[in-house]
Amino acid sequence: MSHKQITITSSQSTTSTSITNSPMAQPNFKVVTADEYLPARLELLKKEKELSRARDALTKERQALPIVKVTKKYTFVDMDEEGNKIEKTLEDLFDGREQLIIYHFMYGPDWEAGCPSCTLQGEATSRVIPHVNSRGTTIVCVSRAPIEKIQAYKKRLGFTFPWVSSYGTSFNQDFHVTMMDDDTDAQYNFMSRETLLAKNMPWFTRGEQPGQSSFIMGNANKDTGETGVVYHTYSSYSRAIEFMNPTFGYLDTTKLGRRDDINKLGGTGFRRRDEYSQDELKGIWV
Repeated sequence: MSHKQITITSSQSTTSTSITNSPMAQPNFKVVTADEYLPARLELLKKEKELSRARDALTKERQALPIVKVTKKYTFVDMDEEGNKIEKTLEDLFDGREQLIIYHFMYGPDWEAGCPSCTLQGEATSRVIPHVNSRGTTIVCVSRAPIEKIQAYKKRLGFTFPWVSSYGTSFNQDFHVTMMDDDTDAQYNFMSRETLLAKNMPWFTRGEQPGQSSFIMGNANKDTGETGVVYHTYSSYSRAIEFMNPTFGYLDTTKLGRRDDINKLGGTGFRRRDEYSQDELKGIWV
C-alpha cells in the first residue's frame, strides 16, 4: 500500500495505511444490465471463496504456532465501582477462563484522551464480550495511561469491557507496543527501529502503537502446558488487527469503500463517537 497518513499532536500520534488510493482497481460506475453484471460478480465470488479458504488455512497455521512461557511477573491496576484501586496480575486478567486476549489500546500517560482508532475498536469490543466469554476467553484492554484517566474515558464513551493500566511497568515495551526513545531493542510488527526507518515508516518508531496479544493458561491435564502457567501464543500489529473491527468489514462491501481521506483526520479517519457533528452523521461533508 502506497498511501500513508499520520497525524501528530503534542501528546499522541495515530497512523494507518489507507486502501483508498491503492493501485488496485478503482470504483467502476459503468451502468450495465443485471445479466451483464452477473458474470463479473461470479468471477469475484470465486476470489472471495478462495480468500475465505485461505483465511481458514491461515487460522489453522496460527493455532499451530508454538507457545512461549511468560516468565516475567506483571502487575496492572484496575479500579472497582467505589473508586478503589486494585492490583491485578496477568493471571488475574484471565478471570478464571482458559484464554486471554489483550488489546493494546493506545492511551499514553500524558494524553488527554485515548486514540480515536483504538476507540473505534472499543466500540466493537464492548458488544462481543459475552460471546467471547462463552468460549472460555476473556478480553481485556491495557494502556499505559493511569487508571483514573482510563476510568473517566470509559465512562465518557460508555465502554463496559475490562480495561487496566500498565503504567510504570515494562509490559507495553515487552510486547512491542510502546517505543521508548532510549530503548535500543525497540521493535514494532517484528521490525527493528532501523528497519522501520529504512522502510520510511517513522511513525512506528516512537510512542504508543496498536496491537493485540493472546495468551493461554496452562493445564497439564489438557496438554496445554504447566498448570497455572501463562503462555504467550500470538501477537499481531498494525493492519493485521483491523479484521477484528466490523466497521471496516461493512464499509469494504460498499462501492465507495472506507473513504479514509474524507475528513482529513489522519489515522483511520474516524472521530470518537461523541465528537461527530450532525452533518457528519447525516453523511454531509463540506
